[in-house]
Amino acid sequence: MDDNSAEIRKKKALTRFCYGDLARSLFNGLITTYLMALYVPAEGSGIPQKLVFGAVAFAIMRGIGAIIDAFIDPWIASKSDRLSNAKGKRVPFMRLAVLPWVISGALLGLAPFPGASLANTIWVGVMMAIYFISSSLYLVPFSALATEIVTDTEERMKFFTKETFFFVLGSALVYIAPILRSVFMKMGVSPLNYWRGVFVVVSLIAGYFVFVPAFTFPETEYAKAEPSYTPLKLSFKRTFKYKNYLILTIGFFFMWVAFQFFNTTLLYYLRLLIGLGDAGDSYATIVMAIAMIIGVASYPLVNYGVKKYGKKKMIVFACCVYTVLYASIALHEYVVKIISPVTFAILLGVLIGFPISITNIVPNAAFADIAQLDQIRTGEDNTAMFMTVRAFIQQLGQSAVVALCPIIIAYNSPGFALATKEGVQITAVIITIMIFIALLFYLFFDDQQTTAEIDEYNRKLKEEKNGQI
Repeated sequence: MDDNSAEIRKKKALTRFCYGDLARSLFNGLITTYLMALYVPAEGSGIPQKLVFGAVAFAIMRGIGAIIDAFIDPWIASKSDRLSNAKGKRVPFMRLAVLPWVISGALLGLAPFPGASLANTIWVGVMMAIYFISSSLYLVPFSALATEIVTDTEERMKFFTKETFFFVLGSALVYIAPILRSVFMKMGVSPLNYWRGVFVVVSLIAGYFVFVPAFTFPETEYAKAEPSYTPLKLSFKRTFKYKNYLILTIGFFFMWVAFQFFNTTLLYYLRLLIGLGDAGDSYATIVMAIAMIIGVASYPLVNYGVKKYGKKKMIVFACCVYTVLYASIALHEYVVKIISPVTFAILLGVLIGFPISITNIVPNAAFADIAQLDQIRTGEDNTAMFMTVRAFIQQLGQSAVVALCPIIIAYNSPGFALATKEGVQITAVIITIMIFIALLFYLFFDDQQTTAEIDEYNRKLKEEKNGQI
């Protein structure tokens, strides 16, 4: 096989690998946005309560599920890093996870018992536990493999850009659901049955896209499959010896908390704060569609910006824009006196698109750079642990969000059953503070030294290879 054919084959393989990101975004949309809308319904949504003590029960289950996820991730990472298997270190875990992940995702929306009952609460809790465990079993090795298969820093930016495109594509598909709802309502489908159908259909579609990378990507051809022999505790501890990694992780934690609150409550922001009422559900799709189109169109600009200004300046810029936008939501009462609710919503989509493309691509590349730097310095591949420590901190933040958000948005609601305007506004203040804290941490991040050391290593490696030919 000549070099050109090999390069084409690799590009096709990397594209198939990115299907996993599309699936991840489909599942993320279900769990982050629609699951709470289904089990902690807003007033006037037409969805009956299915859980006893709705918001509180849901918050406890989401919190426990996310904590399980956070603590199982390092264990899976260690097992994956140390696995010795003819098919690789990552793919065997991904294959095990496919069926339970897809099935639990579908069943999460199908609490079968009538009314608000303890049986429904148990059903959702069990399905949530299975969902979080199986998603970790897939995504921990998947994230590590994404870091390992591209080692050049510039090519890595291009690859993570492609991954982000597929993630955004999945997000766009899942955000079509609120628009289709009105169509099905006119056909006589109840809101509850509609959202149940969404969970089943989206999970099945996502199932195809998690299957393809797990069973068709040739891991051993594009990544080193040599097992690591560092024990879990030592491997976990070693990740924090890098100051840049620690700063990046803490900043990412606060940024992720803000994102989780925003994604979870976007429907509520548009409906209750910005003042779009029932039209808020449809405008959520419009806002995200505008943001995604602008985000995708700006991918070349992100790569250019990183090459010219570096990763740090791009992330800091994005966080500055987020801070202004989130603050405008918190101060919505003043903003809607100047512009109409519809204009407010559209501007939100327009202005947030470019920052989303930056924070979807650049932090992942920065984490991958540090994982590769450790491999260069130590001669041992602990990539999964590096990516998982980030995910561990991220999951701790998510645990706080999923535990607190349903209770906060139901502030002043009898029995904490329904979302209120006061509660939703509190979350807007929280996300503004969180993203500003993330901004402060990112100011101390230094990406230039890491990139320079990796580029120098790759240059010497290429010279050695050319000298042997």
